[in-house]
Amino acid sequence: MRLFVQSTTKPGHWQTIPLQVDPIDENGRLVFFGSGDYMQDSVAASDLLVFRIEDFGSKLVGKSGQLPCSGGQIYELNEATTNRYAYLTTCEQAGAVHYPNAISFDSATKQLQSPLYKYQFNSKNHMLFQAIKFRLPNGKWEEVATDSKMLIRADAKNFFTMLFDSRHIESKLEENRSGPLGSLARVTFFLRVLFFKIRMSLATDVGFFSDSGHIPMMINIPVNAAAYLRHGSGIFYSWVLSSAARSAGRSVDMPVLDPEVVKKGPRALADIGVRYCQGKDCHFRYMVDLNGQRLAMDISIGRDLVERGFFPFYVNDASAVSDSMGWDGGEGMDGSARSGMYFEVSGLPKGEHPWDFWLRLGSRVESRRSCPAPVRVNLIR
Repeated sequence: MRLFVQSTTKPGHWQTIPLQVDPIDENGRLVFFGSGDYMQDSVAASDLLVFRIEDFGSKLVGKSGQLPCSGGQIYELNEATTNRYAYLTTCEQAGAVHYPNAISFDSATKQLQSPLYKYQFNSKNHMLFQAIKFRLPNGKWEEVATDSKMLIRADAKNFFTMLFDSRHIESKLEENRSGPLGSLARVTFFLRVLFFKIRMSLATDVGFFSDSGHIPMMINIPVNAAAYLRHGSGIFYSWVLSSAARSAGRSVDMPVLDPEVVKKGPRALADIGVRYCQGKDCHFRYMVDLNGQRLAMDISIGRDLVERGFFPFYVNDASAVSDSMGWDGGEGMDGSARSGMYFEVSGLPKGEHPWDFWLRLGSRVESRRSCPAPVRVNLIR
């Protein structure tokens, strides 16, 4: 299987661009294997195809240009935002094309590295990062953020308030593999309560690419939260910006946390959250610009969840709101200036609730809010 693009300046000049094929099971989850032998199997209808739309080229017009080789079918892929094209086909007589991996993963140190960034997982909790570094134009590496943590507060009705932080949450990379475009892994989560270890329904498949990371999230509420939790029950994800990043430009496209508003409940929060919605999707962004390199966090949440008060609030300084939010005693809440995002969960119904989290690491961030970019597929032969 090949993905071809035509030069935008030289009609008829074609090149093959990297294409990554990732097997998916009937539930939409990535399938991991002990070796690369699966690459010899036929592509299944459910398999995930990964490619870079930045590499797309000009449109094939009439008979003026022909693909270097093609099988029985040719699919035209059109990236709608910039109106660029690529062509997917099979070349049975051609040999395999091997591309170097765009990103490397060191399983011993749990560090990802691309030409643009280094992402160091927390050695004890792989759902968190220990450090993110960017490569500057002079080739040196500079730290942008460190020491991410997670805090969960459950203010239960007719019960005592429970506060869990990174010391109680255990997570690890269970599976991983790397391809020409990205490094994929499965992360599982456990919550330690006294002497028990409870498996949380937050296992997710993550993908890191040359300039981004995708972490599709799932929060599972075992009961109707409104019947069991008071307002102010939620999840706080935080990090510490480096001194260089703190003095750099920041852009926040999400509401700022106001503890008094949180106390009013999900309905009051919904009036704030829906301002960030376009149709059924709602988009929120946090971005730091460090010497031209950017760390952006893009969150996409369905409008139905936002209308129940579930969406990110920006926290500039956790210590300033720790007392009023009931976070006192949580790990890192009384230390250095800690930024983060807070999600209120007291309005969620019973069930599984998915949402998307993208990291943009070191690359230019487009102003458009749709993510990922829309691609139209058309069978042309």
